Amino acid sequence: MKKKLQHHWMSLQDRDRHILLGGGVVVLLLLFYTMLWEPLNTHLRQLEQHLQEQQANLVWMQQAAKEVQTLRGATPTLTKNTQSLLTISDNSSREHNLDKAIKRIQPDGQHTVRIWLEEADFNSILRWLDSLLMQHQVHITMLNIEGNAASPGQVNARLTLESTP
Repeated sequence: MKKKLQHHWMSLQDRDRHILLGGGVVVLLLLFYTMLWEPLNTHLRQLEQHLQEQQANLVWMQQAAKEVQTLRGATPTLTKNTQSLLTISDNSSREHNLDKAIKRIQPDGQHTVRIWLEEADFNSILRWLDSLLMQHQVHITMLNIEGNAASPGQVNARLTLESTP
């Protein structure tokens, strides 16, 4: 087979051999371009785009981290309650001007309290509950709020609070 190819090659005119050699070089260059150069170039562009996206994410995360640190500084720290839940509920309701709205407080075990409020300011209730959670680790296990059509912003509420033992 090899001898046949050599014999055929030698039987070609010089002009035909040059054309075949030039065509072979062109085919090799096309193969190199399509099989190696273009895929590497495409992958490099994708990596550069991914790098830019990651850099943008980094900038966003650094800004978010600064904001988190700022917010952490403004958030009250949680402390372990040494008072009973009944005392905490009563004292904190006074701080939020809800003491007159409380119609009944009923302890239900050592770590649970049921509270009934009538004609209480809705926003004050929300601030009070937020303060109980953030400052005293008291959680709401049941909350029922009914609006008062005669007095906008005033509500009747029944709730159950529970502290962490």
